[in-house]
Amino acid sequence: MTHETQTCYEKNQNFNPLVSWLHSIRYKYLIELFDQLRNENPDKQLKVVDIGCAHAKTFGLLNERYNISYVGIELDQTFAETAKSRYGSKSNFRIINDSIENHYTELENVDFLMSLETLEHIPENIVVRLIEHIAAANPKYFVCSVPNEVGPIVWIKNVGSLLMGYMRHTEYKWSETLYAGLYQLDKVETHGTGHKGFDWRWLAQTIRHNRKITQTLSSPFRWLPKTFSVSVIFISRRSD
Repeated sequence: MTHETQTCYEKNQNFNPLVSWLHSIRYKYLIELFDQLRNENPDKQLKVVDIGCAHAKTFGLLNERYNISYVGIELDQTFAETAKSRYGSKSNFRIINDSIENHYTELENVDFLMSLETLEHIPENIVVRLIEHIAAANPKYFVCSVPNEVGPIVWIKNVGSLLMGYMRHTEYKWSETLYAGLYQLDKVETHGTGHKGFDWRWLAQTIRHNRKITQTLSSPFRWLPKTFSVSVIFISRRSD
């Protein structure tokens, strides 16, 4: 994809080499998991559902490596239309421009269900219902990644954003950056559908109440303590 064909969202993710690299880590983890699935059953076409797929970048990455049947679910019309214009001609690609609330049946009989950097943008009451439906559908894998917006990493991310001329810190007041870094979320505006005020620990507990989490990974490095992890990745594998 050339620079000229990138959307504003993609340009933000590729703002500079550091930002681009940080956004790439979740895909690295994803490829590792798909390699495992393919090795277990090389001839099987893997049914993939991607909640909050945006421009369906994951389809492009996975389709060139694996035998997949892909369904992307994206609420934003511009994102969905961009994905359709890029991949709509592929017979193994389908995009749904709607809320996941209206398409829980798409979760059934799925090998790999993912939601990358999306659940923080969905109202929390809907996330709870979604996790319950995922547990009932019982896919082979459920993988989600969310940003870490609590603890000292918030100071690093927001100050770094300011110094780079990036935009992520503008969602916060500087007092909120201070308090979020001190784990005092009661002094931060209540989380809505952005990054500010989001607590990944709440999501972890919600998933645990419904389905076992088999791995919780840090980003950009597995060995990082969660205090300094830029994002948190939850992997839940069905025990067959």
